[in-house]
Amino acid sequence: MKNIAYIIPGYGENCNLKRYQALSSMLKTKGYTVKPVNPDWKKPLSKQSFRVPKNALVIGFSFGAIIAYLIAEKYTFTKAILASLSPLNTYPKKTIIKYFSKEIGQKKAIVYATDLKKIKISLKNLSTPTITLAGELEKGMSADFLVPKTNHMMTKTYINAIAKLV
Repeated sequence: MKNIAYIIPGYGENCNLKRYQALSSMLKTKGYTVKPVNPDWKKPLSKQSFRVPKNALVIGFSFGAIIAYLIAEKYTFTKAILASLSPLNTYPKKTIIKYFSKEIGQKKAIVYATDLKKIKISLKNLSTPTITLAGELEKGMSADFLVPKTNHMMTKTYINAIAKLV
């Protein structure tokens, strides 16, 4: 059975962006069948996890990393790579509501914030092997691996770092 890689982009992004296409190309050269996932960013993150096969690699970036975490929380598979895992769920609820209100409206922002506050990330409890990455220039981010000269963006350097882990 061929290995499958799921790519889940960051908030407001989709897998049609060049940076995720480049990630997809790299994974294909490594022998993966790539399954791009384009979340509905107006829906709560907890409603967006899905079943993956045991031979899956799930790569999520930022909010996509939260979705990847939620998948790993429910299912066991080969590996999860959480890239620049968003810490937004640790912010005060009011801050989250303010952040999203302009984009999705006050009502949906409250639903979104309530959902985010329920997500308690604990990598210790996962049965899926999980690796975290963060850009070296991201403030306040801790991870297993820091991607040199990189901020909160899927860059060529970030893709090269992921390539070494798959």
